[in-house]
Amino acid sequence: MVPQAGPATPSTAAQHGRHDRILAAATAMLAAGGEDALQMKDLSQRAGVSLATLYRYFPAKDHVLLAILLSRYSAAQARVAAEAPAGATARERVTGHLLREFRAAQREPRLTAALSRVISETSRSYSEVLERVEHLHLQTLEQVAGAGQPVSAEQRRLLPVVQAIFGAATRRWLAGVSSPAQARFEIRVGCRLLDLSDAVVAEDSLQAVPAG
Repeated sequence: MVPQAGPATPSTAAQHGRHDRILAAATAMLAAGGEDALQMKDLSQRAGVSLATLYRYFPAKDHVLLAILLSRYSAAQARVAAEAPAGATARERVTGHLLREFRAAQREPRLTAALSRVISETSRSYSEVLERVEHLHLQTLEQVAGAGQPVSAEQRRLLPVVQAIFGAATRRWLAGVSSPAQARFEIRVGCRLLDLSDAVVAEDSLQAVPAG
């Protein structure tokens, strides 16, 4: 059995190239066959790297999945920073962004299922990278909500709630519990929280604090 140490971080151009090839190959394998199709030996062959190199960067399959999430959210953040989001309000902008995310998820349901599983079921030993993934997604939503400008503290408190609703709607669709239309409805309704006034959010925040 290959020992599971912490994943190495690429530093040279060649190392980054191998790392990126692994992620591209893994993404293609997941999109085509789902998580069961992602076998480490097959991945090393598809990516053109040795099994030892693969395990150096990704000691376990969950490391691969989380690295794909980080890569995708980093790319999304860069795209958001380079374009003006459509919509006159924070709700309209975030709604449009999350519906695009959901459409992308629908195009590759097997890949989406694997990434959804790893973000919701991975053990606490991965807590650091899970926090980075969540933070990247929230940063992107914040950029979209503010259209490049700072959002209020109250809106910043709402965005994790909107993010959680989006994640739940996606998981319900993946499980076959709800239709795509129902998932889009839930996403739209969740984004309406961003229409709440700062005063209402501040009041609810105070009421959530235990008395005494």
